[in-house]
Amino acid sequence: MQSAIARLITALGVAFVLFHMTLTQVSFMGTVHVQNIHLGASLILVGLLTAAEARSRRWRAYGVVLALLGLGAMLYVALRYDILINAQGFPKPVDVAIGLLILALVFEATRLRWEPAMPIIGVLCFAYYVFGHHLPASWGAPYTPFSTVISNLSIGLYSGIFGQFMAISANEVFLFMVFGGLLASLDASRSFTELGKLIGSRFPGGSGMTTVVSSGLMGMVTGTAVSNVAICGSYTIPMMKRDGYPPHIAAAIEATASTGGQIAPPVLGSAAFIMAALLAVSYVQIAITAIIPAIFYYLAVFAAVYFMSLRLGIGRKPAVVSKVELLYYLPLFVVPLVVMTILLLGLRSVAYAAFYSIVTLIAMRFVMVLVGRWAPAAWRPRLHPDGMPPLSTELRDVARKVVAGFRDGALQGAAIAVVIGTSGVMAESLTATGAAVPIGWAVDALSGDSRFISLLLTAVMCVILGAGLPTVGAYLLTAAIAGPIVISNGVDAYSLHFFILYYACLSSVTPPVAAAVLPATVIAGADYWRTGWEATILSVMLYLLPFLFVYEPALIARNMPGLMPMTLLLAEVTVICFLVAASSQAYLLRSLNIWERAALATASLAAMAHVCKAGIGYLLVAVLLAALVLGRQIVQVRRERALIPS
Repeated sequence: MQSAIARLITALGVAFVLFHMTLTQVSFMGTVHVQNIHLGASLILVGLLTAAEARSRRWRAYGVVLALLGLGAMLYVALRYDILINAQGFPKPVDVAIGLLILALVFEATRLRWEPAMPIIGVLCFAYYVFGHHLPASWGAPYTPFSTVISNLSIGLYSGIFGQFMAISANEVFLFMVFGGLLASLDASRSFTELGKLIGSRFPGGSGMTTVVSSGLMGMVTGTAVSNVAICGSYTIPMMKRDGYPPHIAAAIEATASTGGQIAPPVLGSAAFIMAALLAVSYVQIAITAIIPAIFYYLAVFAAVYFMSLRLGIGRKPAVVSKVELLYYLPLFVVPLVVMTILLLGLRSVAYAAFYSIVTLIAMRFVMVLVGRWAPAAWRPRLHPDGMPPLSTELRDVARKVVAGFRDGALQGAAIAVVIGTSGVMAESLTATGAAVPIGWAVDALSGDSRFISLLLTAVMCVILGAGLPTVGAYLLTAAIAGPIVISNGVDAYSLHFFILYYACLSSVTPPVAAAVLPATVIAGADYWRTGWEATILSVMLYLLPFLFVYEPALIARNMPGLMPMTLLLAEVTVICFLVAASSQAYLLRSLNIWERAALATASLAAMAHVCKAGIGYLLVAVLLAALVLGRQIVQVRRERALIPS
């Protein structure tokens, strides 16, 4: 039974991918029909996956029933499309019943793939939309007939589950998920490992540095923290443990490195596509904005791992880097990425760029089979350790990997689709009822018109919401609730949305529910709370960076100064990253005592104040404190070396 379900998932996943790829070249149906098929297929896949993963007949049957209901709802909308469109706002009783079913299916599918918090909030938003008029006036919602609520949220086909957000999932996010799935299945990650070894062998920490590099590169194309941990963590975490990293630290490094993929171009995460739609800007602009923040994200993690490695006594580890595998597999990553970048910069649609990146990747992988056969004799043992198989066997193996990539990408895209459907319900409920206004008043009252306090409250709200919600849910809710208030305090809307997006991503490594930490602890066999705390310490600088982006827009490629001022700015932020890393890891040239750590932390905050236009005096304080600590460390190191017998 389960093997039959697994085959059905694969067949449906491949058909789902081919459907979306065809749509990028031939527009043969309207946007609502596309959204309906996209959502219906996603519900079917989630139901079948639930059945495939079930350990009892009852749950297996439950998953199959969910899939059948999803199919039925999709067919109902397709067959009654004209009637439903003409009856928007005034659906018939049977339409209301089907609309309720669609809502229930989307909420349940979200629960199955993303844990309960997101659908619970979705249900609360729905309940407020229906019953909010019974509350006191200051907290109440306007009365809306129940049938109209259902129409607005689902069966009306123009808002809520259907509409702008589901269109983004179908037309933009889905094929990027497929691209990431193919990169993983077609061996592109093998070049990441070798490149990571090459860089890691040059610095203390070895495999820790390898993890930051390889997981960062993979994150650039997967755009999801949890999937990235599952893909990369299976080989990076055991490698770090062998090099002497404690299990909880190895898991924390992997989780933190993987989380950055959600803000690393060119793919970023699904929330970035939503952000582009809300700000009415192109996705390319969002990707360009993310370049400098992504660099500093990984620089901060790199610095923290560097000083941590010195503190743990894990020195430089000689690594055997297979230049053959690096040169052979690296084009699988580089060439499709170049194709994608060129097309996006040429203002082609996101789906168009994803289509040709996928085609390029698949074509290259098949061509590489022939290249491997024509490669120098010295390369062949590295490429085919068990001997070169027959050509037909190797081509079939690549074809199976393509199918596996399609399946994995479709499943990831389906999970994104249902959570975006729930996000659409939340957004429509908040907009139609004005529910965000009372909470916004609370933020306004607490901030006292202070830009910094309002940003701080927004960050806290985003991290708290992100403790139970996927990134896209935390981003949407925070933007809806706190966004207008913070903007009224003088923060640019573009900078604010990026600020919120950044903190929504960081919720993946912030306890108590750190989504990226959970799979990492399972792989490492580590304690969850110790890992979560270690990931938080690794991320100290990451919690501070978004404030710099707001106060110095040049860091997100806005209002950039000349070459020399920009160079000095980037250099100063780089130094801040290393100062914060040294303070948080209690190590510079040697172990830091509590006063030295406090001095470096103060220097970091003073330098940040200077970046935020607080005046040159803060920079002088930062330089003085950092110089005092560094000088003291140099003297102590020299004394220790003098005591060592020659």
